[in-house]
Amino acid sequence: MKILMCADGSEISENAIEFGGLLAKGLNAKVTLLHVVEDPRHDRSKDILKRAKNILKDLGLEIKIKVMKGVPELKIIKETEKEGYQLLILGSHGMEGLKVFFFGDVAYRVIEHVKIPVLIVREKKVKLEKILMCCGGSKYAEEAIRFGGNMAKASNSKVTLLHVIPEIPVMYKGLRMDETLKGFLKTDTPEAKLLKHSAKMLSEKGLDVDVELRHGLPPEEILDQAEEGDYDMITIGSHGMFGIRRFLMGAVAYQVVKHAKLPCLLVKPKKFRFLSSTEAY
Repeated sequence: MKILMCADGSEISENAIEFGGLLAKGLNAKVTLLHVVEDPRHDRSKDILKRAKNILKDLGLEIKIKVMKGVPELKIIKETEKEGYQLLILGSHGMEGLKVFFFGDVAYRVIEHVKIPVLIVREKKVKLEKILMCCGGSKYAEEAIRFGGNMAKASNSKVTLLHVIPEIPVMYKGLRMDETLKGFLKTDTPEAKLLKHSAKMLSEKGLDVDVELRHGLPPEEILDQAEEGDYDMITIGSHGMFGIRRFLMGAVAYQVVKHAKLPCLLVKPKKFRFLSSTEAY
């Protein structure tokens, strides 16, 4: 696997590189460390990349260094498109509400446009033993589960597969809001079939898998589960909702990424397209 890690010299960026190293080691990945110089008059690339490389030095990884000049998000997006990377790792400083929409940080502007999976990291995390995987009602969830399963296998992590029945279950005809996991799995709905298929798929990889069912608003339930279960990473699929549509409707994946303290692995469908507002996450 080829992984692109972005280094900007900040503590959060170095948190991302350190956590990304845990994945890269298990995958025996080839890592490219990228720094983008915005202002040539203040070029700190040598020092920044030296520190970044030192974080990974004891992992036995093949590391390549790249320096570019220009607008960071544009250079990062272009790099992912031309070099065949399978994973992008970067830190996010986190911004709220209108500030994200109108300004954002580099991470938010990048994840709107890149097609490959993105791992977003904020706080320092030095272990990867428990992963929370979100199994939504979308057919794209399977891609996220499959990719996340490879990450779990590489890091020898335990997996919890979570499905949330929305508070207003329009698409869940015949299901009660107090539906139990056992009862849910007995139904013949596409969501139940996907949950069972995903659990089987992960188990066949030799992973230790638990299945959880929650009821309520999906972003809130996912974040609550993540906090209560002491997980190390969240994996979630996204159909890619951009710009004003994402701001007004608030796709589940982006709400989770925006508010989670844990590292979040965001996986988009390979066939990248816009969805109608009636399609689930």
